Amino acid sequence: MLSSTDALFSLHTSSVDNVAKNAGCDESSSTAVTGVCFVQNAPQNVVVSCDDSEDTDSDSDDDNFEPLQFKCSNLLLGHDNQKHRESSYQEATHLSAASHTSLSGVVLASCHHDGTCKLWDLATRRCIVNDAAATSGRSGPGLAIRRLDQMQQFVYQSRDVLGTVSLHDIHRPLDPILQIHTYSTSFCQMAPCRITENSQYDASDDGATIAGDRNLIALPTHEQSVAIIRDLRCDPTSNPIYRIDIGNDCYDSIVYSSRRNYGMLTSLGLCQQEKSQQLVLGCGMEDGSALFYDLRSTGSPWLLDHSAEENECSSNDTLSRFMCHTKLGNDPVLSLDLSNSFSKGTVTPSLVAVAGCAGDADELSELPEADQGAISTIKIKLADEELTNVDGGMDSSLSNTTSSMRASVRTKTSTCSIESGGKIGVSVCRFRSDGRIFAVGGWDRRLRLFDRASSKPLAILHGHEDTVTAVDWAGNASSTGLLATGAGDGRICIYRVFPNTSLKR
Repeated sequence: MLSSTDALFSLHTSSVDNVAKNAGCDESSSTAVTGVCFVQNAPQNVVVSCDDSEDTDSDSDDDNFEPLQFKCSNLLLGHDNQKHRESSYQEATHLSAASHTSLSGVVLASCHHDGTCKLWDLATRRCIVNDAAATSGRSGPGLAIRRLDQMQQFVYQSRDVLGTVSLHDIHRPLDPILQIHTYSTSFCQMAPCRITENSQYDASDDGATIAGDRNLIALPTHEQSVAIIRDLRCDPTSNPIYRIDIGNDCYDSIVYSSRRNYGMLTSLGLCQQEKSQQLVLGCGMEDGSALFYDLRSTGSPWLLDHSAEENECSSNDTLSRFMCHTKLGNDPVLSLDLSNSFSKGTVTPSLVAVAGCAGDADELSELPEADQGAISTIKIKLADEELTNVDGGMDSSLSNTTSSMRASVRTKTSTCSIESGGKIGVSVCRFRSDGRIFAVGGWDRRLRLFDRASSKPLAILHGHEDTVTAVDWAGNASSTGLLATGAGDGRICIYRVFPNTSLKR
């Protein structure tokens, strides 16, 4: 049964910043939340037990986990609302002590349309840093804020004239560790590398690779169909590690229509495949396509330190084995996220992607109901690189048996609805850290939760009065259930949903 919840109580941010007031900015637009991320978790005092599972060649995921159970509470940070405050005062009184304890040590970062970047102590429900970007000297709307995997650092992206991305430490948030100028003027958001570590896989043999991948980030550029991958430990003025010219790379002309124009890059996702440690980039495009690249393939043409001969791909169609493409619709893919696939079976490394598109109400009304405001779940099977010769090149004798990277739309699930007073369209989607659940924020002012294995809807979360623009799960959300959302109404909602039922305290 689909669960639904409203906000239980609310806290209120301070009045509109003086900068916004003096500039004559509209209150709702200046405080609109454009990004949220958890940058510090509560101390762990629990043990989580999960059944082992493996990858499969099947297009479906057959997870052997305990059934998900809906448990939810909600904390709302938003504009002052006297009526709502009075009606929720009693509930807040009863819940305050418990939530203070459970949220102790949890820090949330947020960015806003007015360019500010704030830090929140969720236990006291206070803003502890009013603007971490105040000393960076940039001016422009905040676009995205993301944490680095398992680290107390976050990256903040703004739409200033230089397309600045800055790295911050929560202990010294006002002093950026580094700044990168992407010169991107689009709305495409950055994507730090996602790494899912599961107990059944021993990564100790290549710990250096995993540690290094935690510092990788996918970025848009001033060339609107070009993405780059940078290592945040390196000099930001140096060349990136990878450069991907989408639609102008070496495609198999028969399968992929070489040099196809996919339009502008609209979303990015980056993930390390857990078993093979292959690095996969996902690109959502303006024409409704999603493309995926295995960046660590043998002789990768996207690795910038290769020689010109190695990067020459016009005569090497075998490299098309390490990229794939699928069409999701005709509207821009505004959000895309990647996660590992954990299901029974063996052999082929695979990933799962979730992607959401913009929507035009008039055009969508002509589509079947199942395709209106749909979220797509995509299965990505990676090429088998083990079938190579001793020199590392492809063995032509095995050309009939080698597999190519391929992507297929597994399900399309209807999400947004105009019944709530909003619009049809998906603005953000994000997997939980363990990949079992994904959250979808819509133009219809709602957040929806889905089971990854079945793509079935689990819950609808209420609390916003405008488009849900930002979603983030806490790094330990598989046990705590902590989830944050931000919206154009200037509110930040904190939920506790589907905590792991196998916790031992």
